Amino acid sequence: MSKSGFDPKAVMREAQSFVKAGKLEDARQAALRVIQRFPLNEEAHLLLSKIYFNCDQDEDAIAHLQKAFSISHKMVIDSKAYYTILNRFVTRKSYALLEQASRWLVNLRPKDGIAWDYLSIAYLEQQKYEAAYDAASHAAKILPNNPHVLNNLACSLTSLERCAESLEILQRTVALAPDMATAYNNLGNAYRFLGRYEEAIESFSKAIKLAPEMAYLYNNLGLTYRSLDRCESAIEVYQQALQIQPDLHQVYPNLIEAYRHAGQIRQAIDCSNSALQLNDQIPEIWAAYGDALRDGGYLDAAIETYIQAVSFRTDEHSTFNRKVYTNILFCLNYHPDLSAEVIFNAYREFDQRFAIQLKDKWLPFSNDKTPGRKLKIGYVCQSFYNQVCKYFLIPLLEKHDRSQVEIFAYAQIPFEDEVTGHYKKIVDHWIPIRSMTDDEAAERIRADGIDILIDVSGHTNSNRLMIFAQKPAPVSLHWLEYGYTTGLSAVDYFMTDSPSVTDDCDHLFSEKIWRLDGPAYVYRPDTRLAVLNDSPVSQTGIVTFGSLSRTTRINHRVVRIWAAILDAMPNSRLVINSGDFKDPLVQDEMASRFMQYGIERSRLDIGFSSPSWEVLKRIDIGLDCFPHNSGTTLLETLYMGIPFVTLQDRPPVGRIGSSVLMGMGRPEWIATTEEEYAQKAIILAHDVDGLIQMRKTMRQEMEASMLMNEDAFARSVEKAYRQMWQIYCEKGAA
Repeated sequence: MSKSGFDPKAVMREAQSFVKAGKLEDARQAALRVIQRFPLNEEAHLLLSKIYFNCDQDEDAIAHLQKAFSISHKMVIDSKAYYTILNRFVTRKSYALLEQASRWLVNLRPKDGIAWDYLSIAYLEQQKYEAAYDAASHAAKILPNNPHVLNNLACSLTSLERCAESLEILQRTVALAPDMATAYNNLGNAYRFLGRYEEAIESFSKAIKLAPEMAYLYNNLGLTYRSLDRCESAIEVYQQALQIQPDLHQVYPNLIEAYRHAGQIRQAIDCSNSALQLNDQIPEIWAAYGDALRDGGYLDAAIETYIQAVSFRTDEHSTFNRKVYTNILFCLNYHPDLSAEVIFNAYREFDQRFAIQLKDKWLPFSNDKTPGRKLKIGYVCQSFYNQVCKYFLIPLLEKHDRSQVEIFAYAQIPFEDEVTGHYKKIVDHWIPIRSMTDDEAAERIRADGIDILIDVSGHTNSNRLMIFAQKPAPVSLHWLEYGYTTGLSAVDYFMTDSPSVTDDCDHLFSEKIWRLDGPAYVYRPDTRLAVLNDSPVSQTGIVTFGSLSRTTRINHRVVRIWAAILDAMPNSRLVINSGDFKDPLVQDEMASRFMQYGIERSRLDIGFSSPSWEVLKRIDIGLDCFPHNSGTTLLETLYMGIPFVTLQDRPPVGRIGSSVLMGMGRPEWIATTEEEYAQKAIILAHDVDGLIQMRKTMRQEMEASMLMNEDAFARSVEKAYRQMWQIYCEKGAA
């Protein structure tokens, strides 16, 4: 007993009895009386910690527990009580508190592997992946055979896109703990990120068998199915996840995406609205909603939704915000009412927000500046598989003069197929970069000594423009896919042709415009499927107009002119066919827009069928969209003997049709006003004999044109590369 007559041991016995009786407030007051007189009483601090813990006052609990540990005179501190609170933070998803509490413990006990493991969990859940890896590495050094520690280490590596390293650790983890569902889940994620989808499905399936109650396992399996374009399977397992855990909000964006890719646009929009009613604070749901609205043709609503999605992130430079901003740029490209200058300003803003900060990674080059030497050419592309780019990219790569250029393919592909195998054969070096970070890929390109680096993807999904933002090669350029500027000040050239970008349009690009001698591309069709047939009008007497374009291109301006053409040609009909029109509700919505102009539904054939060649057999005259023209389908249209009318609009996406027709030698089908566009379509429709004759002769005409002269195109491109290189050698910069 102290001199004052206060006996702390007796008071603590009383406090403990209050705890047993369930009188926690009385126990708390008793322990506080002890601390008031004896601030370093370890037992009182421990009891207060337990009381606050039971009362869900976690911050007070951790404060008293830390105080108890700090004043302990014991050689070995019992951390179980502390671990109990850390577990509570994990259960409650209080990851900021978990970080604070576990960081305190590792500072006190730097050789406590479990404490480091908790710290890695805190960082992982807050998406602080570098810090998570550092903490997990400390834990693994102390507990090298602990499967939970190894699992978290692997998870941090996967999150850093270091999947090859993660895979090795996870294979060891499941060997140590064959009943550990979370390890199989992480193994599945590593396989998925590496594009090994069948192995990923096997791993996720094992995880689900071990823990069928864990909803997120079904979500990850769904992501794998989606990567294989097995949308219906993905939808099924996403719905299973939500049946188990309806508030698993991360599933909703994935389910929305699966509906969208399955062609169920209306279902995707409805699912978005339902998800936002449950929780409107999840940015990924807003982003997925924007995608659904975009594919439904609601561009203004999509842009507003994307802006809402990026408003949640305090770090405006985040990868998520960058990807969503790319989608905003995509919508702006298709917008029917905005000026080219307004749209280009958005691209410049992208550079300022996301790319210019990487300028400190621009390094001097050691490439030999001999102007005439053999050049190392690198193509960065996500389309090295059975995708439409093959019709343009394969002929160039095959026809490249290997005495002049050495070809490196930096492949950002989601999976490999038989076309991938062909690409591997026709390049000199095949370098998969899907599992590489931007820094790692840029370093590899520098190490390979690439002289000229070509971005083939632009602002398409899964692009690697941030590699180009680091300027890993002396000369860089964009060509082919996407069709407009990258907006990056780090990219030197935009390679195109004169019809696509006339001399008065250079100010609408961040890159210098490089115009090839001939067309901007060469086309090699899939002749196995493109069987010619007679013009439909010769069989039915009815002229059929048609477009194989997506909803985003068919805006109010296009509908008005197409309706005017149909109105002027009562004996005609219109085919609209693309993957966006799988959904009957989307078909009806599009038809209603024509019906507002008095066009009967029976004159409209709206839907989706494949392959495109079969659809084209039903069409006499192609109608291009504007202000964003169609793409590959224009070339397919000509190859099937079908003329098309195009409107020259803002460059270059509004001049794709002009580029194709100039390369074909048919400038008479290019219009400069909407009225002229309608007139040209009607004139073609009245020349039935001409349509019948062109059906028979146009393919031969196209094969003789520059559009299909592969050797000439390859020489034109190589000449451009050589001249770009000579400029660099002379000036030290492109």
